Amino acid sequence: MAWRWQGRRTHVASVKHTRMNIVTALAALCALSFEAAPDSVVDDLLPRPQRIEMKACPCSFDWHTQDVRLAVPRPEAGARLKVRLRELMFPETGAPAIRVDQGDVFLLSVGAPDPTSPSLSGLPEAGRAEGYRLTVTEQGIALAAEAERGLFYGMMTLGQLLRAAELRGLDSLPLLDIADWPALAMRGPHEDYGRDQLPTLEDHKRSIRTAAQYKMNTYCWFIEPDHFVYAFDPEISTEYDRFTFDEIRQLVAYAKDYYIEIIPVVELLAHMEMTLRHDRYRHLSETGQGGGTLCPTSDESFELVRAMINEIAPAFGARYFHCGLDESQVVGSGRSSDAVKDKGLEQVYADYYTRVNDVVKSHGQTMIMYADIVLHHPGILDLLPKDIVMMFWDYSPHEHYDGLDTLKQMDYPVMALSGLWDWNNLYPVCPPAFRNMQVLAAQTAEVGGIGHFVSSWGDGYRGAAGINLSELNSHGFTYCGAVSWNPNPLPLEEYTAAFARSFYGVGSDMFADALTRLARSQGDDLAHTTWARRLLHDDVRQRVLGMMGQNDAVLAFWRNLKTESEAAHAIFADTKAPRNDDYLRSVDLAAQLLTCAADMALVYHQVGQVLDDPEAEREAALQSLKNIEARHRALWTEYRDVYAATNRTLNLNHIGAAWNRTSDELASLATDMESGAHRAVRNGHGAHVQGP
Repeated sequence: MAWRWQGRRTHVASVKHTRMNIVTALAALCALSFEAAPDSVVDDLLPRPQRIEMKACPCSFDWHTQDVRLAVPRPEAGARLKVRLRELMFPETGAPAIRVDQGDVFLLSVGAPDPTSPSLSGLPEAGRAEGYRLTVTEQGIALAAEAERGLFYGMMTLGQLLRAAELRGLDSLPLLDIADWPALAMRGPHEDYGRDQLPTLEDHKRSIRTAAQYKMNTYCWFIEPDHFVYAFDPEISTEYDRFTFDEIRQLVAYAKDYYIEIIPVVELLAHMEMTLRHDRYRHLSETGQGGGTLCPTSDESFELVRAMINEIAPAFGARYFHCGLDESQVVGSGRSSDAVKDKGLEQVYADYYTRVNDVVKSHGQTMIMYADIVLHHPGILDLLPKDIVMMFWDYSPHEHYDGLDTLKQMDYPVMALSGLWDWNNLYPVCPPAFRNMQVLAAQTAEVGGIGHFVSSWGDGYRGAAGINLSELNSHGFTYCGAVSWNPNPLPLEEYTAAFARSFYGVGSDMFADALTRLARSQGDDLAHTTWARRLLHDDVRQRVLGMMGQNDAVLAFWRNLKTESEAAHAIFADTKAPRNDDYLRSVDLAAQLLTCAADMALVYHQVGQVLDDPEAEREAALQSLKNIEARHRALWTEYRDVYAATNRTLNLNHIGAAWNRTSDELASLATDMESGAHRAVRNGHGAHVQGP
């Protein structure tokens, strides 16, 4: 039977996980009878292959006497692939013997498959650089590709098949033929490393390996410009964790070994407040007094931009340099106002963008910029060189994105950026994020775009940014990789079941359901997206007033969040994942934080009733308040330890200050309630505010 991945497939319930030596597993996979292996094994593949044909009978050769053979045109490619083969396909126990020979094409074989390598004629021309053909026959396995990357991605598919079979305790692989290639040339995360959370070098490397395993080939690193240790100003923002350029070069070289290009995303017009807050740079702003936006008409301001690019560009050495350039609406309101009156706003923008582009091109790189300003002022598009890559971004779920069409019709090379909805959240709000990714990836492929990415942001609140742990994004990042490779619809539940087995190595349906419940726990109403995170670290007395007299819909949101996050925590706490278990502990912590935020909201409502009614029972509300204060403090200790396991720790000072301030406010309100001074809460703040 031949079929193509389209829509939702019914998956077979997984059986009890049986640990076995991977080499023994290879010997056993094709030794016994074939039952329901095809449907259950291929359901774990992420991304979904473009084409699969399967036959309902087993391969029958004996694995345990077989070696693995690599044939490559170049010896250095063979050395790289051999290392990746051992590390990513056989991570637990190591691979059997691997022989590397010279060949005309890239070929991996196990056993004695047909000596004629699988034909690549079915791959589209545009997909051959990363495409592959994988066949499982009665005699063996053969994997062929035109290019090194293609063979690597085929190896990742084969590795997933073997681990899926091991997880289910299956005795054989199906006879199958996979022809696979990416719909988009560039795929990957767009991650915020510029707002207080900076992972350790080892965790950076782990993220690179994970992206590669799921066929992502690009990593966009958003880094605010003050988060580098520059030679021209090594003392900038020393109170925050920063990258050294030696670290950048080390990580870039590491990523290349996994076929990943790291692209810097550095804000060079707006969002420069952390640079412009310093006295020595304040006058370079549009206002002349600091703020977030540089003055685009000032030569002195531009020399700061030039100095930054001249250090950043060679350290990354990428084909592209992303200069940000979004959300600069204040241009023309201050120091550049005379130029805007003289030349017009669109020309002022175009002149600045062109100057930045010239500096980037002097390093042999291509400039990328966010496209929101040029879409808002479309006359700019007529004034710019067409070698600038426009990154369209829109994080809301829609059926179609007209702005992407506009950019393509103007003959600009385009990329697209979705949103993970993790900013100012304790866990990504997945339903709108996944719809956004699915539609935007498909439309980008349809218009012939270069690539599709999904953004994670660490926006600050009450003096702390980057509280949303990077590892919580693995679920969403991998979905981005899946739909950017193959944009056919992939429903959240179906995807999450495959992710649970592939990423965590857990075959339990209850575990997959818990991941899905957590993903859906905050609903899909974008008006609710920041409620939980802000409640966890907000002005306690103001939030008590906000919860007084709230309507049933608001209370139902909090009760549902409590129910769903508690249910997820119950499963996670009882699960030991064979893979990435430490990341599962972070996900479990996120579930507990969501429950705590929901309980805080409900306790605030209870306290508000005491404020509203002099006859209300005070003791029960007081005890609830004391309990939630104790939980809030205890969760800080757990969060601090989890954060420090994967991140540099200097920024914990800022997060801890915001966290402890809220704990102290909870304790202060409890003290006031005990003394009878709590009624001043309402009198001191006036009428209560709406919403959380």
